[in-house]
Amino acid sequence: MGKESPLKLSQREPDAREEVPMRTPKRLYAEARIIYHPELLTCLHCGDLLVGWNSLAWDKTVQTLDGLLSIATRPGHCPHATCPGSRLRLHSAAAQRMAPLGSTYGYDVLVRIGWLRQHQRATYREIHTDLASRFPISESHGRYLSQHLY
Repeated sequence: MGKESPLKLSQREPDAREEVPMRTPKRLYAEARIIYHPELLTCLHCGDLLVGWNSLAWDKTVQTLDGLLSIATRPGHCPHATCPGSRLRLHSAAAQRMAPLGSTYGYDVLVRIGWLRQHQRATYREIHTDLASRFPISESHGRYLSQHLY
């Protein structure tokens, strides 16, 4: 692998073709960057104000019907080491409502797929046409979303 063949193309078998390089993945550039903080302001155990961690708990790109977003969440914790809340990492509920765990598509995209599939009785091709008019997506990926995530 990685070695060039000592034979020229004309000396190879008739069905041999030149190697085509692999396609590079498309880069997604988010239109907006949103960093969420926990909705709770005080510790659940001692009532003191929460402080944020210096790092992000997760950071991902989410494709919604309205556009491409870069979403991150900065968790909070209790500053007192003796408090049981100091070991908790409190995340933002609003950030978790944007997309399912492990998916780069927002809940609004999945709801749109479900609506088209159940109420409009749309085929996979019609679902792909609807989604592709809003953002770039392959037909096979639209089928995967409707079969496995919806």
